[in-house]
Amino acid sequence: MPIQRSAIILINEADEVALIRRDKPGETYYVFPGGGREAGATLEETAIREAHEELGVDVELEGVAAIVHFNGLENPYYWAKMTGGVFGTGTGEEFEDLSSGYTPLWIKREELIHLPVRPTSLVQELTKMTERFYDIELIDN
Repeated sequence: MPIQRSAIILINEADEVALIRRDKPGETYYVFPGGGREAGATLEETAIREAHEELGVDVELEGVAAIVHFNGLENPYYWAKMTGGVFGTGTGEEFEDLSSGYTPLWIKREELIHLPVRPTSLVQELTKMTERFYDIELIDN
């Protein structure tokens, strides 16, 4: 059964987006920091927790950028602002799986379209963005 997820969009002063590079056997791709909602947690709490676990940073959410429809679920992606912590110092359980590389990094926003970043529908919106968008509905397969 699919699990509802939430994630953040964190962009720094250099117009770079925080992503997680996933290196699996025979496949490398990128995702936005986020994860599955745990029982009793809100989607906002999930996004904040995942940013801390995956990136090592504390964030403040600044609204829903997009709702991405995937696996029959509505998954929010929140604009986020870093309020503390040190980027790249996450200690979540993801880092314990040695069979799968898990690397937080900054990628220039204009380069996103040239990489296998998921969800692709969100990447298309971010690449053409001239100012922040809110509450857009996207579909990803």
